[in-house]
Amino acid sequence: MRYQSAIVRRPLALAPRPFEIARRLASRPGLALLVSADSAAPHGRFSYAASDPVELASGLDPAPGRPAPDGAAGSRAPWWIGILPYEAQRARLERRSWSRPEARPAPLCADSEWRRYDAVIEVDHAAHEVHVVADDEAAAARLELRMAEAAAEASDYRLEVREDEPPELHVARVRELIERIYDGELYQANLARRLRVELEPCAPLQVLAAAEALTTAFPTAFGAVLRTSSGWVISMSPELLLDAEPSADARAFSRLATEPIKGTRRRATDPRLDEQLVRELDADEKERAELAMILDVERNDLCRVCEPGSTVVSIPPHVVTHSTLHHRVARVEGRVRSGASRREVLEAIVPSGSVTGAPKVRAMEVIAELEPMRRGLYTGGLGLLARDGSLRLSMAIRTVVLDQRGRGEYLVGGGIVADSDPERELEETRVKAAQFFSPRAR
Repeated sequence: MRYQSAIVRRPLALAPRPFEIARRLASRPGLALLVSADSAAPHGRFSYAASDPVELASGLDPAPGRPAPDGAAGSRAPWWIGILPYEAQRARLERRSWSRPEARPAPLCADSEWRRYDAVIEVDHAAHEVHVVADDEAAAARLELRMAEAAAEASDYRLEVREDEPPELHVARVRELIERIYDGELYQANLARRLRVELEPCAPLQVLAAAEALTTAFPTAFGAVLRTSSGWVISMSPELLLDAEPSADARAFSRLATEPIKGTRRRATDPRLDEQLVRELDADEKERAELAMILDVERNDLCRVCEPGSTVVSIPPHVVTHSTLHHRVARVEGRVRSGASRREVLEAIVPSGSVTGAPKVRAMEVIAELEPMRRGLYTGGLGLLARDGSLRLSMAIRTVVLDQRGRGEYLVGGGIVADSDPERELEETRVKAAQFFSPRAR
């Protein structure tokens, strides 16, 4: 039996510009903006803005055992918005007898955080419309009253990005990881380095201004600006971590999909050279081997919670072009077995094999030995549990994490296999950070 609430959905006379809408809510607690700056992408039709959460939750599933308020045929607007850090799952997966005692400093984000909103602003980029979606008339009226405030102007800020350590150290770690692969310890692992980020002043309007500049430089369907308990998250992720359809009772999921990305090339201004880069990426043996291994890991993860034989590569590897980069991506899908809870699904999927390695657990242990920092949110997930019970998480890559003072980090990495070139892997991390050097401080 489907659970159905008296959902309120009505139009607002606002321009469909997500950052302008978010600036109206900038001074409110719990500001959240899920913004599509690539509305042509499959998941890029809608953006959402909200503030003043009415409930907080931790853990992988913010509402264990509870049906979504609008049932399996309801709205895909957010019910909950949250983050699921990589660090939140490490202790459950890594084996103590194989792992060193943790001596690295605590990360900025270590625990899952979810916020429930009784009303959100929905921007439909295809229809060029804006709606309020709410639990009831009172919640809709409260949000409409907040939106009646004039949008504040974007504010000047200073955004500084610098390397955390000499880049030669990352090259050396890549070489060590390749040696471990040749020794048979593992097949592949994602290895990251850190850039230090400082935003001044770190106030809501400046955070939104910086995020707008960054998402303009690197448009994506999975942009986000979230105020967390420790500070701020600005994400420009291009990768879908999990797309989960709701079960009939809206308490769990019926079907899962993930879209791992492996392989990156910078766009060229010359069309012929740009097309050549696409062909080179698609034919690159190293990139093909890396994605093939990760698809096996992803299938294995989904098989833990899906019906036997239902997990397949539904869209084979192909090149996807963004405004600044080319990526190689595939899609894996499966039907969820009866009785698997939302938490069980998230335990199987987060963190993803796409950003850990093969075999997954050993890759995580090696990552902890080689990376000088703890990952925090990086390569975890962020996104929404929708009002109809569906769930969409982006991979927490291309993601800035800031503390309350505006000091933080941007981690960037790549998958390493036996025939990786350490210098080329370093260059790939620079390509993935290029958007910082287009939007300059104003």
